[in-house]
Amino acid sequence: MTRPSWTIRPVGERDIDAVVALLAEIAREGTYIATEWPFDLAARARALRDALLLRRSVGWIAVDGRELVGELSVIDVTQEEPEIGMIVGALHRSRGIGRALLERALAWARTNGKPALTLRVFPDNERALALYRGTGFIDLSLQPDGIVRRDGTGRDVLVMRHAIGESGRT
Repeated sequence: MTRPSWTIRPVGERDIDAVVALLAEIAREGTYIATEWPFDLAARARALRDALLLRRSVGWIAVDGRELVGELSVIDVTQEEPEIGMIVGALHRSRGIGRALLERALAWARTNGKPALTLRVFPDNERALALYRGTGFIDLSLQPDGIVRRDGTGRDVLVMRHAIGESGRT
């Protein structure tokens, strides 16, 4: 088995600008995430930096060489069942990065006594759905028009949940 060229590590303050740049890249695709392009890069960086420094969120990044290629955040660590959000760059999908990021988040949830993690995904994002279901997330509910776009149209959102087993297994 070939060892991946990328590594996973905790996100730090020094990574925020690269995370926002990756978010902008994926937002420009206009397909997979709720964030729409354009958005204020500096304001988003400030918000992410504040959440990280105030310990309201935790996260991990995937780095290939010197390039940030993926990121997963636990959005509000104070919640009983926190929501996660994940992005992986277009050229780096289907390489196991998403699965590795999810494994880190699930390990964090076990260590921190969280009963579950949740996420929201567009129901037409088949690749993400396959990954989430393959790692133990189950469908909870479909929210019709759960994400309202700037143009006023709505997109359905599927809410998923991954229970963290009491035995320490997910």
